[in-house]
Amino acid sequence: MNRRKFMFDSNTDALFDLHNKRRVLKFIVLVAMLTFLPLIIKNFVIGEAFLALILLSFLATLLIEVYVALYLHKKIIGHLIPLTLITFSIILSVDIFGTLATYWVFPIITAIVFVIPQRLAIATNGIIILGTSMVALQHQPLSITLRFFLALLCCSFISHFAIEAIRKLQHELRNLSTKDSLTGAFNRYQLETFLQNAADKKMPNQQSPSQSSIAIIDIDYFKQVNDLYGHDVGDQIIKEVVDTIKANTRKSDTLFRLGGDEFLLLLIDTSKKEANDIVKHFSNLVSAGRNSAPCQINLSIGIAELISNEEIDTWMKRADEALYAAKHNGRNQVHIDDTACSSTQANSLGTKIN
Repeated sequence: MNRRKFMFDSNTDALFDLHNKRRVLKFIVLVAMLTFLPLIIKNFVIGEAFLALILLSFLATLLIEVYVALYLHKKIIGHLIPLTLITFSIILSVDIFGTLATYWVFPIITAIVFVIPQRLAIATNGIIILGTSMVALQHQPLSITLRFFLALLCCSFISHFAIEAIRKLQHELRNLSTKDSLTGAFNRYQLETFLQNAADKKMPNQQSPSQSSIAIIDIDYFKQVNDLYGHDVGDQIIKEVVDTIKANTRKSDTLFRLGGDEFLLLLIDTSKKEANDIVKHFSNLVSAGRNSAPCQINLSIGIAELISNEEIDTWMKRADEALYAAKHNGRNQVHIDDTACSSTQANSLGTKIN
C-alpha cells in the first residue's frame, strides 16, 4: 500500500496508521510549544541565554521537520538534529538547575520511545540517562542520584517493552485483517488499493508511465477435487499452488486470494507478454505434479495489461473475460486479453501450456 513514512518513525508503523501518525505528530508539536516556549522565555529572563538558544533551536527544527513531513512529504533536516538538541538541552538543564530539572527527563525518554526508531531510541535514552545522572550527582547525594538513575532505567525499559509488545500485536492484527489465513496471500479487501496505485503510475501525466498487468488464476475442476477427496485435501492443494506461485514470482509481484480457488496476481512494471512468461512457468510446475495432490492439477489463467486512464474495474473485467476464454477453450492454458493490441497482434493470443 502506498503509505508515506514519516521521518520520526520508521519503526512505529505497527503502532500508528497514517491518520494516527498525523495526529501524534501534531500533538507532539502542540505539547512541545506549550512546554518549551515558556522555558525558553524563562531562561532568557534569568540569564541562561545559551540554554534558551538550544531549546529554541530544538523547537524550530522540530517544527520545520514535522511541517515538511506532514505537508510536503519530504525530509529536509532529519530527526537527528532535533534529537541531538533535546538530548543536549536536558543534560544541560540538569547540570544548571540540578534536581529541579530531573523531573523533565521522565516524559522526554518516554516520548522518544514512541516517535523514534527503536534502536536509535535505546541509544538516545542511554545517553540521556547516563548524562543526566552524571551531572545530577553534582547537585545531590549519591544515594538519591542512584535512585534517580534506576528509576530512569525502569521507565525506559517498561516503555520499550510495552511499545514492542503493542507493535507485535498490531503486526499480527494487521496480518489477520489484510491476509488470507490459509495461504498468506493478501485478501480481496486489499486489492483495490494495490490496483489503484498501479493505475496511478500508468497515468499519462507521469514522467515515465509504467506497464502493469494482472493475471486471474483459477484451479481447474477444483470443486470436483473437493467433492472427491475432501476439503482438507482441497485446502492442501490450494496452499501448495500458492507456494509454487510465490516461489516462482518476483518480490514486486503481489498475490491476492479472491475467494475459493481463484487468485489474482498483480505484476507491476510488467507487460502482458512478460506476465505470460511468468505465469506459464509456474503453471507448468503446477501441472508437472510437484505437490502432494492425489490427482492432476492444472491452472487456467487470464491476463490483462492496464491501459492508460482505465478504471480498475474495467481492467479486472478484461482479465476475468480472458480467464473465461481460457476455460472455454479447454482449460489448462493462459489467455491474454487483446484489447490494447493492434489487429495484427491480436491473433492467437490464447496459448496452451506446454
